[in-house]
Amino acid sequence: MTICKPDYSNCCLNVISSITRAFGLPIPHPTLPFLDEKLQKKDYKNVIVMLFDGMGIDILRRALPEDSFLRTHLPHVLSAVYPSTTTNATTCIECGLSPREAGWLGWTLYFPQIQKPVDIFTNQSEGQPAADYNVAQRFIPREMIFPRIDAAGQAKACCVSRFGDVTVHSVDEMFDTVLRLARDDQRRYIYAYDGDPDHTMHEDGCYAPSVLNFVRDVDRRVEAFVRELPDDTLLLLTADHGLIDAEFHYLEEDAPELLPMLVHAPSIEARAVSFHVKPEYKAAFPSAFEKHFGKHFLFMTGDAFIRDYLGDGETRPAVYDFVGDYMALATDPWCIQARRGNHELKGVHAGLTEQEMRVPLIVAKE
Repeated sequence: MTICKPDYSNCCLNVISSITRAFGLPIPHPTLPFLDEKLQKKDYKNVIVMLFDGMGIDILRRALPEDSFLRTHLPHVLSAVYPSTTTNATTCIECGLSPREAGWLGWTLYFPQIQKPVDIFTNQSEGQPAADYNVAQRFIPREMIFPRIDAAGQAKACCVSRFGDVTVHSVDEMFDTVLRLARDDQRRYIYAYDGDPDHTMHEDGCYAPSVLNFVRDVDRRVEAFVRELPDDTLLLLTADHGLIDAEFHYLEEDAPELLPMLVHAPSIEARAVSFHVKPEYKAAFPSAFEKHFGKHFLFMTGDAFIRDYLGDGETRPAVYDFVGDYMALATDPWCIQARRGNHELKGVHAGLTEQEMRVPLIVAKE
């Protein structure tokens, strides 16, 4: 399989850097020259970024013919940030921060303040409420880019999604709402998010008919949507990551000698795995891990991972807590969990494969 390390000169963070600069709010990360050229050529009333979760290059090519609308409007391929997962990538997009700056690295982070793993988007810990407050917002709070763009005074910014400041509950409602906003008198930056095809790929597998049909439907919707948009609109489509079908392996069953070496169960993601190792086992753990999983993961110290995979900027102190002593990054269709759970996903992400790490930057209208 082709392995792709993250490229922080050609990722979603550079897209957002270009857009914020165009709206008078520079942020300290490189812009994307490809997008700078378009934004400098025309003073757009609307700049719209639509993100379809999990709709990477791989599924676009599997689902759509070369002459489809989306593929004929795909002039540029981006790298995903790393870990290639929604919590991390959407935080980069919504906050204008690199992974090391933001710290929202993956679905499950271990918080030493409460000594629990927390699913940071749902505030759950092993199926139960993690606390009577939002743990992630308390210990790694996020400052969104939208009010900062508003304050710069050149445009009104908003997030249109199930979780955004403009709330929608379906892909139909998302398109309708974005169109309504784009047609009003206000100059706007609109970021719109939909949770598919990621959700369906998790449940049904990456290339299930339900997934292919969703992507084909998006292709038809976007082509029709573009005809309804005002002329002075730049519409970009992208994704946070792609997915791959993979199999799960469990420390409890496949490598039982590893679990007693750990302070707590592995965290972050099943394909970007963090290990906090007891002091007496730190020297022995690497060779023990390599014996069982070395063919399927890149294994490195936590410090090396932070240095080489999380972009630029100042490292948020919590990142050191989340990453721990060692990291294992999936390079083929394997996942690691401590023990067997009640529900296994079919399609997964957060690894380094080409399927997970290459995402589109579609220019649907300019």
